[in-house]
Amino acid sequence: MIPGSARTTAQMNRARWSSLHASRVLLGLLVTTFVPTVPLVLGLDDTIERRTGVKISAKGIYRDPVRSSHGHFVKASGLRWLSLMLLTPVPWHNASGPYRS
Repeated sequence: MIPGSARTTAQMNRARWSSLHASRVLLGLLVTTFVPTVPLVLGLDDTIERRTGVKISAKGIYRDPVRSSHGHFVKASGLRWLSLMLLTPVPWHNASGPYRS
């Protein structure tokens, strides 16, 4: 165990955090580190986590895009998670799409 780590952990747990401010700082660091010269490409994805139970307060009923078709509507109960991804080119892969060579 690192000396003073319990005290530091307790201070971090009691601190007031702003997730909006933290996300802005993180996005700024990611952009300046990984995308200094190419266009900024973001990806957005939503995922349904199938959860049941009375303690799940944010649960909703959503259309399941994987099991549904144009003529068949399938509902899924659970949580919807949204993911925002920063898509960056990697030097060892000749990718197609926004970073086509």
